Amino acid sequence: MLELKTVTPILGGGPVARSAELPSVDIIRVPTVRGHLRFWWRALYGHAYVAGGSEALALRERELWGGMGRAGNASDGDAARAWRSQVELRVTEVRPAGADTGKIDLGAPHAYALWPARNGKQEADVPRWKPGLRFKLEVTAPEGDAMAQVRNAVRAWILFGGYGSRPRRGCGSVCLEPSAPDITQWLPASADRASLRRLFGDVPLFSPELAEHPCDLPLLRGAQLFQGGASTRQRDGEKAWLAALGWLREFRQGTQPVSSGDAELLGVARSPGQGKRAGRSNWPEADKLRRFARASRQSRSAGNAYPQVHAPRPQHSATPAWPRAGFGLPIVFHFQQKRREGGDYQPKEPDDVQLQWQRQVGGQWEQMDRLASPLIVKALPLADGRFEPIALWLERGTPNGGHVVMTQFKDAVPLTRVPFARAFRAQDDQPLFKSLQRADNLRDAFFMWLKETRKAQEA
Repeated sequence: MLELKTVTPILGGGPVARSAELPSVDIIRVPTVRGHLRFWWRALYGHAYVAGGSEALALRERELWGGMGRAGNASDGDAARAWRSQVELRVTEVRPAGADTGKIDLGAPHAYALWPARNGKQEADVPRWKPGLRFKLEVTAPEGDAMAQVRNAVRAWILFGGYGSRPRRGCGSVCLEPSAPDITQWLPASADRASLRRLFGDVPLFSPELAEHPCDLPLLRGAQLFQGGASTRQRDGEKAWLAALGWLREFRQGTQPVSSGDAELLGVARSPGQGKRAGRSNWPEADKLRRFARASRQSRSAGNAYPQVHAPRPQHSATPAWPRAGFGLPIVFHFQQKRREGGDYQPKEPDDVQLQWQRQVGGQWEQMDRLASPLIVKALPLADGRFEPIALWLERGTPNGGHVVMTQFKDAVPLTRVPFARAFRAQDDQPLFKSLQRADNLRDAFFMWLKETRKAQEA
């Protein structure tokens, strides 16, 4: 029996997505917890099944966690049969800390994680559970290897995951109550790799050298971990979360030169704005989108949709490259249509566009579902009751045959399509955000920036 408490807001997790009301029963749902634990079990143990293909992993997962099996002949045996879960979960004594029904201020630090809960100005935002929700979780499984794997999955969920939606941005993070008698068996003394590896025994963790050929499956084996360090540890888990979230926000949208490191070498992600109006991004996507998008559905031709004041800068070429796709897809781009002085821009900026991903199926390009971010930023709970901000980049290859593409009005624009392997930077680009010039992929650029700004260090 584990006594758990949330340290950051819970967004979602109920039976109805984006419900206008929080549930009054089943506040912490067993199916939701089970889904999180299955994910972390795959992240811990999936590497052992990569060589045998996805079917071997799916079969082992069904054997332990249960599943309906798949259609097939009787001769297929275990691969086609349904399995009853060997893992029983029970949630009791749920005590909420209250509902947060207020509007989410986009200028507030937590908004970078909670913005999907926003609705229109005249509508209430999706409600969230406030931090401090308590509940008990009982987990039973057969003794031996099965129970050891399940305990590790629970441990990984507590350390790296969360409950509900947006756990990769630190929402719904849980921790053990400080009074737990065996807390050192669940939580580390520090967020460094050695302390974490001791908790998981012989499971390979945080060893990028083992991930020569990453697959589509997110794994902890070759994950890379950065920690804030001793000076960032604190009793308030929410503050530690906001520190980690702030790293990502500043890397993507920061306007201030870094206070440490080489400011000229690192650059800034966005030019300073005026008042509440954001400045122009130094990432290449907006400049490139303007070269391909239409100002409206009625526009006869695509491309060159921009006022002269926002003409694409020459450092960002017309060759498609979408570095932020490495943080997950889809990405929605909404261009400001109003001038600071009043009135609309003429010519107009592009109408809304998205970056999505596709792959060829039967000779036709097929739009795929969302691609989750491989990056987790959150507050990691420690055995002494404190929390440390971390950034964890899971081992995961890009989707086999996948391409990033711009879509507008639900149609893909073929000229913008580029394989994931070439999506980070075009050969003829000189990114205005200098941190993008010095790495070959988004993960390395982000971690290099964290290290050189002295915000975090490799664990």
